[in-house]
Amino acid sequence: MKIITGVKCGGNPYPIGPIRLYRNRAYLGLCLGILGLTFSGFNALTAVGQPENSAPPLLPPNPLEVLIPDPLVPNPPKKNQSLTPEELRELELALNVLDAEATAELAAGNKPEAFTIWYRELRLWRYFGPLPEVRALTRVGATAWEQSEITALQAIDARLKVIYQTYCLSPQVCELPLLQALVTGFETVRSRDLALTVYQQLLTDARDRNDASAEESILTNMGRLYLEKLDYVNASTPYQGLLSFAVQRRDRLQELSYLEQLAFIYTQANDSPGAIATRERLVTLYNNPQDIAKIPQLKLAIATDYERLGQLQTAISSYEQAYTFAWTQQQFYIASDALEHLARLYTTLEQFGAALEVYEALLIVERRAYNLYGIMDTYDRLGQLHQRQNAYPQAIQAFQNGLEVARQLKYQEAYFTEQIDRLVRRSRPLF
Repeated sequence: MKIITGVKCGGNPYPIGPIRLYRNRAYLGLCLGILGLTFSGFNALTAVGQPENSAPPLLPPNPLEVLIPDPLVPNPPKKNQSLTPEELRELELALNVLDAEATAELAAGNKPEAFTIWYRELRLWRYFGPLPEVRALTRVGATAWEQSEITALQAIDARLKVIYQTYCLSPQVCELPLLQALVTGFETVRSRDLALTVYQQLLTDARDRNDASAEESILTNMGRLYLEKLDYVNASTPYQGLLSFAVQRRDRLQELSYLEQLAFIYTQANDSPGAIATRERLVTLYNNPQDIAKIPQLKLAIATDYERLGQLQTAISSYEQAYTFAWTQQQFYIASDALEHLARLYTTLEQFGAALEVYEALLIVERRAYNLYGIMDTYDRLGQLHQRQNAYPQAIQAFQNGLEVARQLKYQEAYFTEQIDRLVRRSRPLF
């Protein structure tokens, strides 16, 4: 059995012992990547301690990192040197030809051959510097996404990360055009986390330059990406910033739009205080008929959040408001929902008299809505509540009323008959 005891990287062997192995994983991965042994962060440490004849197969190297000689650059520049302007012009023309060849192969249905050509083209773009390379990577990345070419997407994503880490991490000073190109590239290959990281750098830069237009655009993109990730907790921050911009320029339509979006975000994030404050603000801003029609649903949601927070008296008041608004707007389904919540809340608080009054009001709403199922269900709840207070005659009457509706619907007749028979037997005198 042959054990790997050291890796020669940069001219110096780096010792790897059993104890230091784990902490030196990153360094070893970097060295192996330079040697062309890894792809997309593949960890070759599984080979440590394995017999030579049973070593697990390595993943293929990133095709964009295998820098093989290319006839288009027969005399590649040495380190710290670059191609001449004339050589770059000639190479760019040749790369355009390669792109056209790859496009033709793809159109002919030869996807593997097309991407093989594109890999070659992209490897050569690094002679032009990071910005042109990123733009080329983004162009091919868009095609890879359309074609569901996962290998190409992974390769391009990995190369974009290398460029970002090389040119845009402290203490490097990254030029603004390169940052903007990188964020487009990361979005193209759906690397949302890194796109958000770059957007944060762009946001800081825009604020330093007092560029409100750029800041608003960046916040819009960040909010969209957080929602795509279903990260509702972090999504609220950019939308709060967008709301501030809308308020500053007195754009009422945008203000309402951002508030509605924030109400949804806070609800998804289980942030009841945030949701309540946002919906209350919406209620005060709604003043045209189309918007006023939204108030009952808002009030119902506010009441539900107060109940979730344990602020039951405030919840009761909010449910009553939701019912009143809904009744005025003839939104009987919301009025019914508000009364059901209210009656159950009163029952939980053992305020049975109030709960009975609410159920009687609910019957009126269900009749106005011609909701026979709702009427039947309300009679059932009335019967159960009367039974809970040992008011058997009232309970029997409620169940009988429910049975009449059940017969019309031909549904749950046996249930109501059983409830009535049981209560009749219970209410009979023993002697």
